Amino acid sequence: MTASPDHSRLLARLKLRHLRLMDALAQTQSLRRSADMLAISQPAATKMLQDLEEVLGVQLFTRTAQSIRINPLGEFVARYAHRILQETLRFGEDLQELDHGGAGTLTVGAIMAAHTWIIPAGIDQLKKRRPLLTVKLIESSSDRLLEDLRKNEYDMVIGRFSQDIHQVEFDFAPLTEEALCIFVRKGHPAQNATTLASLVELPWLLQPQPTPTRTLLGKAFADAGLRLPTNVVETASIYATLNLVRHADMVAVLPRPVVEAQGDAVSILPIRLGLTLSPFGVITRKGTPAAPATTELRDILIALAASA
Repeated sequence: MTASPDHSRLLARLKLRHLRLMDALAQTQSLRRSADMLAISQPAATKMLQDLEEVLGVQLFTRTAQSIRINPLGEFVARYAHRILQETLRFGEDLQELDHGGAGTLTVGAIMAAHTWIIPAGIDQLKKRRPLLTVKLIESSSDRLLEDLRKNEYDMVIGRFSQDIHQVEFDFAPLTEEALCIFVRKGHPAQNATTLASLVELPWLLQPQPTPTRTLLGKAFADAGLRLPTNVVETASIYATLNLVRHADMVAVLPRPVVEAQGDAVSILPIRLGLTLSPFGVITRKGTPAAPATTELRDILIALAASA
């Protein structure tokens, strides 16, 4: 397809330095601080922004005597700039690695539940096929992972959707569901409790609203005619939850595979919650061609989930 005259002009005049300035301005909302980040003078940054707005034919910031504030068009351009800069950095890293005999880099973000078996098994298979491929693995919550996937900082994410907009932005291949369980440290006075009512007055570790786990637990208490516990510590960190449970007389709820992976350090209570989180799966950017290693790992994970 041949670019239109306007698009040809854009391709000829839009430079990486323009994108770097937009990325810096979106972070700082300040021409002075952005100029410092780019190691240029403030007048040079002002001229560069004027040039960019002329190239694009739109105003990107609202200006006052004392400051500038990014407008919706500017936010759109800044998101694009960040994605392109991230892709350019990764291009440079992959090129250098290939030049030194490597096979590129695959960056994967995953929720902790995926680390219990499917991610280790999947990466093991992938590395046997591609021993020179560098795999970067980052663990976080689905919300944070998808925000960074939107910024092009991952090739794929193993997680779940938490907002309706995610279905528009990303492709999703389901892997497996997760049943929730209540657990305490080994030897906890309530380790043989059989009802939610016996746990209401105990200290709890809860994930913050509106996480799926917190929502489902609230429903379980409501269905039992109970209020949620009020003696609580809130954290979105599974790592912090596990450590606090091990070292304190606190009650928590997490996906069963995560808890079972802790072995004898914890006890799962014999309370049938009947609660299952929506499936987690492989998430990629919609409309963006996937690299061969990304497609290969996705197919490996789907096959592993199907055979489990």
